[in-house]
Parts: sequence; structure tokens; C-alpha cells
Amino acid sequence: MSALQQRLWAPYSPILLAPLRQRRHTGELWIWLGLLALILLLALGLGVSKGWAAARLVLGIAALPSLLILWCISFSSLQQQNHPNAARLVPGHVARLRRCAVGLLLALTLLVTVLYGPVTDSPLLWALGTATTLVIFAICLRWWWLWFGIWILPSLGFLWPFNNLFALLWGGMKQWYVQQPASLAGLALLVLPWLLSRLLQEGGASHRGNYTRQAQMRKIFNNQQQSLMTPKYTGTLGMRCMRLFSWPQPLWHQYLLRHARPEARSALARAELVYLGNLHWTCFLGSISVVLTLVALGAIAAELYTAPNWASLASQGGLGLHIGIVSMAINPLLGLPANLYRSRREQSLLLLLPGTPRGPALNRHMARRFLLQFHLHWAFGMSLILLLISLGSAAQTASYVGLYALLATLPMGSLLLRDWSKQAMPNLAALALPFALAPLGASAAFGLHWLGLSLGWIAGLSVLLSALMLAWRWPRYVRNSASYMPVGRWA
Repeated sequence: MSALQQRLWAPYSPILLAPLRQRRHTGELWIWLGLLALILLLALGLGVSKGWAAARLVLGIAALPSLLILWCISFSSLQQQNHPNAARLVPGHVARLRRCAVGLLLALTLLVTVLYGPVTDSPLLWALGTATTLVIFAICLRWWWLWFGIWILPSLGFLWPFNNLFALLWGGMKQWYVQQPASLAGLALLVLPWLLSRLLQEGGASHRGNYTRQAQMRKIFNNQQQSLMTPKYTGTLGMRCMRLFSWPQPLWHQYLLRHARPEARSALARAELVYLGNLHWTCFLGSISVVLTLVALGAIAAELYTAPNWASLASQGGLGLHIGIVSMAINPLLGLPANLYRSRREQSLLLLLPGTPRGPALNRHMARRFLLQFHLHWAFGMSLILLLISLGSAAQTASYVGLYALLATLPMGSLLLRDWSKQAMPNLAALALPFALAPLGASAAFGLHWLGLSLGWIAGLSVLLSALMLAWRWPRYVRNSASYMPVGRWA
């Protein structure tokens, strides 16, 4: 290694390579390879059907979110390495972190400018837009609640109260770019790197408090991935929200205790409160009731004080709503393995309840409950998607994204029929599998519809495939499988 490489790379390589080294054994590599294969398959299909210009456009569009995900992963790692003790005790530690952050910002900005600037004849605009977007995402990673105000609420179609302010600011920036682009670029080159570097702190009480809050958020996400429930990290507000969204559960719990009997039905109803966790029907009913109440109150307020265009609202915020509804529909695929693995120790005690069935009888009950749970979520999600389609414009392809995705996810319910006695702790790759299969199946459904197959036939194929998979997996993983409880004992 030359002296220049030793000076430029050696001091910063451990910092920059830390996120890659942290993910070597988590299975995330397969996620990225699967997404890459999906993008290449989509580009190849468009290249054959529409032309290779469309394929290049798809690859170009896919490169932007890929670079943005890389930036979020890298800056999150820099925040995690920005420990308050190291900031005070390790000489030059914060300075190196800040140089890495600014260097990544400039490198990604330059890469995007080189890729897209010559095509659109506006490289400076690409550079300014890329750098500003990266800094905004870094700010949102520092203060997570800004995601709701900047990205989530507008994507869901909510009326944003600061539209006029943003329009005025956007108009002023465009005028500045047209009249004096050099001064705007110079100011951005000075302000954006400085602002980014200030997000990494130098120790002290404020730094320690921010680092503790971020560590708690990471603990919540890591524990969810490892099938652990950590309500203590959500704080007082989080605990109150959990009680609000699961308000029917204490009532049902008291009812079961008052009417407890040494029978299979009574014993399993009490056991479901434990092994289903937050996927119990009482939590689902409580969440839906609260959300629908808030939506109804918002709609009434909008009708009283404004004249909303519901068709336009469904079209503009439809994509975000569709993604949220599909995520809700496949939630049992994500949450059931985690909840069952988390409660495996309690399940050993639940088997001692008088009247609890064993062996195939227990498997049949749990399998029916899992399938009922999934199909109820799916049916409710489909009803919401059809409602959005009826409100929006039928000519918009985006309005059918959720419909294609739900038709593709219906056969995935059969994945809940498995030998749960061999269930290992769910990892990130297993949790991401439904999210990877959903867009792939939705793309296949869209392709069939584009080739001329009607939605009725596509729905029929989805139901037929689901029935065939259930018929194949039921005798294998229910009748001829070991007792489900305790889950994971043979993992």
C-alpha cells in the first residue's frame, strides 16, 4: 500500500467497513441479492416487451434508492460508533467520523451527478438535490419523529398544513437556482457538509441522552427481529399507546378467567393470549377500531372545514396506503414466528393446563387458528384496497398495486403450515422473505394482466394455487408433524 493510500484509507477503513462487517452473518446478503435479481428480472422483461431504453430507465431508477439505502446504513453505523465515551476519551475519533460522513456525502453526490447529470443536462441540479436529500435523511435518522412529519404523513395523503410555506420556499430556491446557480452551489457546499458534521456530537450530557435514546430504538428493532417483547423501551407514551390499541384484551382475559373450564376449547383460548401475543384477535380488533375512529374523525373534520376531493386524495396517497395495507395483510407471516418463538418457555407450562390437547389435535387447532388469522387480515386488506380503487381513478396503474400484491400474497398463507417444533429464532432474512416475494408476485400478476389475462382469472389462479399448497402442506406439517408446542425445541 502506497503512502497516499495509507494516509487516506487506513485511518478510515475500519469506520467505513463497520456496517458491512456487522452484517456478514445476519443473512442480509441474500436479501440484497434477491432484490438485485428482482430488479434485473423486471428490467429484462421490460427490455423484451417495451425496449431496452425502458430497461435502462428501470435500472437507473433502481440505482437511486439503492444508493439511498447505502447512505442510511452507513450513517446509522457512524451514529452508533459516535459513543459519548469515545468522543471524549479517544483523540481524533469524532473528527474521523465527521470526515467519513462528509466524504460519503460528497462521493455519493458525485456518483449520482456523473450518472444522471449528463442525461438530463443539469448536473448541478442533480448535485444539489442529491446532497440535500442525503442530509435530510441523516437528520431524520438523528430525530426519528421527523419521519412522520416529512415523509409518512404526506405519503399517506394527509393534508399537510405547511403546503403554502413549502411552496413559497421551493419557488424561492428555484428562482435562486435560475438567477445565481454558482452562489447557491457555493453556499450548499459550505452549509450542507457543516450541518452533516454537527449531527455527530462531541460528548457531554446532551450527547449521552441522544445516544441512549438511539440505543433504545435499536434495542427495540433488534428485539423485534429476535422475537422479544420490550415494552419498557417504548417509554410512558409507548406503554399508553399499547394499552389503547389493545383495549379489548383485558376484557377478554377477565372473561376467560371467569369461565375457565378443564376443556380443550377453554384451555386453548387462554393459551392463545400467550403464544399469539400482539397478533391475538383482541389486539387486531383494538388497533382497527382505534385507527378507523381516528380516520372517521379526520374525515368528518375535513368535510366540516374544507371541501376535500376524496378521489384525488385516494390517487395521490394511494401508493403509500397500498403499501401499508399490504404490510398489514402479511403481518401474520412476519409476527407469528416471532411470537411463537418468544413464548416457547411459557408454552411448556401451557401444556399443563387441564384439557389442553396434545399431538395432532393440538397441531390442527393451532394450524386452523394461524390460517384464520392470516385470511382475516388478508380479507380486510382486500376490502380496503377495493375501497381505494373505487375512490381513485381506474385509469391509474398505481391504484392496482395493492390488488396485485394481495393476489400474490394469498398463497403465502400456506407458509404458516410448518413443523413449528423445529422453528429457529427468526432472523432478518426470514422476516424479509415475504417482502421480497410480494413485489415479485405482484410483478408476475401485472405481467399476466398486461398480456391480456383478466383480473378474474388472475384471482382464480391465486385461489387455486393457495388451495393446492394448503392441500399439500396440511398432511405433511399438521397430521404427520411433531407437536407444535413448545415451539423450537428441536431447532
